[in-house]
Amino acid sequence: MDEKSAPAGRRHLRVTLSVLLAALCVSLFFIIKLKPSGAGAFVFLSIWLSVPYAAMAALLLYLQRGEMSLLPWCVAVVSVAIGGIYVLVDVIYLHPDAQGAIAVVLTPVLQGIAFLVVAPLAWWAAKRTSGRQA
Repeated sequence: MDEKSAPAGRRHLRVTLSVLLAALCVSLFFIIKLKPSGAGAFVFLSIWLSVPYAAMAALLLYLQRGEMSLLPWCVAVVSVAIGGIYVLVDVIYLHPDAQGAIAVVLTPVLQGIAFLVVAPLAWWAAKRTSGRQA
């Protein structure tokens, strides 16, 4: 199946999952740049920063089975992923601070809060556009 014949929802899903994978790789790169004190700290931070991306990918894969439009959910997920990367860039590069490690650890929590804010909007928009999908 080529890109033209794939349904729009699948194309959106593919792009969104690619963005999530890229955001995960960037997050892991930032962990390497932070130079954690040991292997345990590296593994913990890697897993901890991966949780939001894995959860959002699982949600999208679950939602694709339904009749609901995926585009609003994809926009919400990409927004949260980019917001998480922005927090890391801000704490590590733009405004480095001794307390920056706290913000790095809290980034998944902030992403969860952001997702809880945008999820109702995505649900509402998906319900409204579901009937218009071809």
